[in-house]
Amino acid sequence: MSMTDLLYPSSYVRADNNNAKAWFEFLLNPDLLVEHLNETDPEPSGCALIKQFYDQANRPVNDQGQLLPPPDNERNRALKKLALQTASLLKWDLNVFDKELPIASRHQLLTEFMKACKTQIPPTPQNSLATALESMNDHTISSLILYCRWGSRTIVKSSFPCKPGGRITPTVPQSIPYQANAQQRCDEIRDQIIAILKDQVFDIVQFLEAVLHHVKRPVKMPGHKTIADDSMGTSTENESDIVISCEELHAQICYDLGCLHFSHSFYEKAREMFSHVKEWLTRVPENSSGFCEVDEATLNGYRVACQMVTKTESVTDDAVAECESLCLKIEDCLKRKGSALREMAEYIIEDIYKKELSTSYLDEVSNKFSFFLVQVERKVLYSGDESYGGDILFDVKWTVAVRRAVRGFDQPTGLWTSMMNIAQLQRIVGIVQQVAPYVNSEEAERLGGFLTSLSNNLPEPSLVEQLLQFEVTRKFMHEDDVNDLILRIKGEQDNTRQETSDQPETSTLQTKPTTPEKLLLRTLEPTEIKEALKQLHIAASGKKYYSLVASWELSSAYVSAITTSTTDAESYDFYHIVLAKAFHCVRDGAYSTAKRMLTFVQKSCTTKSDQKIQKIATNELLKVEVMELLDDKSLHYSDREECSELRNQLGDVVTRCRHLLATASDQSKQANLPPILVPLCAAMLLNLEDLSFFMSASRGPSSAPCLRIACLLSLVRAGVIDRSLEPRKAVHDLWSAAMGIYATAAPLASSMSGRGSSKKQQTEPLRNLLPSNAIIARPEFLRFIKLLRNPHLMQIVLSLLVHLHRLCRTDILSDITVPDANVINALWPTGLDGAPLSGPCVTLALRETLAHCLTLQPQNRSWLRTLADVHYAFSNYGAALRSYLLLGAYVTNYFTDVPSNGPYDDDQIIQRMIKCCMHMKCFTQAAVLCQLTKEVDYQTAFKALQENRECCDAVEYHLSEHIWNVQILEHATFERRESGENGKKSILMSAISRPELNHNNPPKVGARVKQFRMCRFFQAMSRQYLCR
Repeated sequence: MSMTDLLYPSSYVRADNNNAKAWFEFLLNPDLLVEHLNETDPEPSGCALIKQFYDQANRPVNDQGQLLPPPDNERNRALKKLALQTASLLKWDLNVFDKELPIASRHQLLTEFMKACKTQIPPTPQNSLATALESMNDHTISSLILYCRWGSRTIVKSSFPCKPGGRITPTVPQSIPYQANAQQRCDEIRDQIIAILKDQVFDIVQFLEAVLHHVKRPVKMPGHKTIADDSMGTSTENESDIVISCEELHAQICYDLGCLHFSHSFYEKAREMFSHVKEWLTRVPENSSGFCEVDEATLNGYRVACQMVTKTESVTDDAVAECESLCLKIEDCLKRKGSALREMAEYIIEDIYKKELSTSYLDEVSNKFSFFLVQVERKVLYSGDESYGGDILFDVKWTVAVRRAVRGFDQPTGLWTSMMNIAQLQRIVGIVQQVAPYVNSEEAERLGGFLTSLSNNLPEPSLVEQLLQFEVTRKFMHEDDVNDLILRIKGEQDNTRQETSDQPETSTLQTKPTTPEKLLLRTLEPTEIKEALKQLHIAASGKKYYSLVASWELSSAYVSAITTSTTDAESYDFYHIVLAKAFHCVRDGAYSTAKRMLTFVQKSCTTKSDQKIQKIATNELLKVEVMELLDDKSLHYSDREECSELRNQLGDVVTRCRHLLATASDQSKQANLPPILVPLCAAMLLNLEDLSFFMSASRGPSSAPCLRIACLLSLVRAGVIDRSLEPRKAVHDLWSAAMGIYATAAPLASSMSGRGSSKKQQTEPLRNLLPSNAIIARPEFLRFIKLLRNPHLMQIVLSLLVHLHRLCRTDILSDITVPDANVINALWPTGLDGAPLSGPCVTLALRETLAHCLTLQPQNRSWLRTLADVHYAFSNYGAALRSYLLLGAYVTNYFTDVPSNGPYDDDQIIQRMIKCCMHMKCFTQAAVLCQLTKEVDYQTAFKALQENRECCDAVEYHLSEHIWNVQILEHATFERRESGENGKKSILMSAISRPELNHNNPPKVGARVKQFRMCRFFQAMSRQYLCR
């Protein structure tokens, strides 16, 4: 076996499939190619064969251990001819080539096609291009068209950002010579080919435009027989040639040129080309060759984008005009809001079934549109706002409901509670009929479920019968659901007739036994629940109605209290159902409804036997009131005066919280309380800084865990406020408690030391075992922290966790900035005593606490800095850079004015932003940031500019618009000259020659230029990283 066979062993290995054919079989039998590709699923495929043919033709020759270029012999020429024949049998489809062929094979295929036709790019001097086209053979024209089309598409795709692969070239000396891996070699080849195409882009555009102006006839592309006979570029006609009609040719070339112009921001030219595409597509004959493949939705999206960018008012296409008008109408509705509610309903329906709005446009207006729509849904679906009028309210309410059904969103409970007549039911069905012809199978199934829910919640059997008469109902609803409805209607009619004849005096109660039951299911009024249960128990006294819904289950303690307090089934059902519905309202955030129901239960318990139920209602009512206060965004706890004023305003709630915490100090009394009530009351008093209560409260082992944590936090807060209280002991106690919470449990050490223990046994105690000296479990501690709203308390907790994290995560080299709490920061211990801490759990607690802090104050500069440092420490460079940018954006009103002593006067922040950009391969942005350090970091800037090949940002844009240091610009120009990029070098030369960068300018001019370019740079960074 020769050295060449060792270098390319896969070339001679047959596939495992016995039916797969090897490349050399086609070389031995040329007729086999057509037969093979005519199979339904050929193995190997056509594109795989092209790659194999070129791999064999490109194999180097081994001459005494030295690899020489492949020779131009008969074998290699035959292989290249087979590749061209295969491409012709694939109809020269660029879409197939782009999907299945690597870029090197595509480039070689189309270059060999031009060579076979004895042409190149550019084919001739530009001034004689029209004359040359008239004398060119069809095959030559088609080879040039195909290459130019592929070149333009590749240039457009290369403008899209992509994540580079492969490892980074080492910057330190290696023991062995550095060798690029396969992915890097592919990237280098890709970059080289794209660079070649970009150098040819002017010639590509010139040739394609010349074809549009001078080729007004069909063009023939060579077939496999023409290639086999070596008759390409001759006047010999062959039946295997593929005829491309003039309409297809012009439509496809216009589309490719339009995309190329659009990617280079020539929107006027792009709009003109896309208009021509639309016109040519209407003329394409039915028996077309398939050469033109243009997606209508993408074309319309391009046209709308061009018109919106160029601000053109004249529209030549109705479809685009309609799409554009829909965008403008939506914007108009967002401005007029309430007065345009009926129009918004029409646009919602239109967007459901027409789906004309492009994804990019919806992304642009999603914030405004979704916010307004959420406001409408809340008013219409939840609060029952009738300020828009009855008919408008009903239309929008059910239009939004149909939209939610089609898109797969859950419906709010209040949707099914309103009464309805036949006319209104017909309007709902009319909305469904408008949408029906345009939904797919999955959306049709969702609409069927929507209609089923509607039928199950209709108050009258006559309405159900009317609903079944519509054709759209039987079309979308499942057959079993339709049959169940029919049987139910018939059964109710039979019962009505029988009971009317037998017992006419009690027909009022028994003709409609399901009406009170439905009222029981949907009503949230305690009086209606009581009346419905009364009627149901008269009709069927032995039935347990609290078990109608599985989600009405209560805890065993509540069930036991209701059982011992009631003697009849009706009272048991009433208390059980009202409490269950109140809990559901709490989970949905409907606190006022829950309070109304619990207050009714509280007042209904008038006898001595009802004291347990009354106690349950009282505790639940306090829980609801505290939860409502904690969720109230209008309450602020920023300073002591505000907290004192709030304590006076909420005197009743504060008193009840104090009383409950005082009586719940014994764990035996906590069993009958709601599990979250004690943490809620402790958090509420902590937020209000009721420090005197916690300083006098019991902190013994029998106290609730969250109460002990609250006492420790209150002592630290009191010590910070009043230094005479000596906060050092309180800080030490809180530190010891935190170390106990996050200490590694004893079973963990033994399980990790045992060799036979599984991975699950090693990791499970890390999260689930509670250390022996911990006063509260870790999940419960985090839940309690998330109930706090006072920023001063959150500052203490965050400072504690950052110091713990510093000491226990010695594997993290990057420092995390401590939040601004200068008084408390100096008091934390500087070492760990006792059991080791669980580092991952401390990290989790720090991340969760930071996330909660930033929901309270998203613009807190200290917390944003800590979050950015945490992301940076764990190598999450994208999130770290985004947090550092937010830090400056909030301070400078999104970089409208960046002061000299602004957020980026700290060199550590700038250095970390530079490193984030370097790791994300945004080397030009890193070079710009190097100007912001106190001493310009030329070394890092020059190193970043040398990474031109792997750069993933807008290089020329940042260099020409955001660099104010002339030395950095000069170095960038030198790098472009050394790499032979003359076009980019000229751009930088023009940037250096701008008057504002002149060394002789006064210092004030230089300062203004720096200020202006710095603001522009950070605004560009914000658009890239923050507007997503």
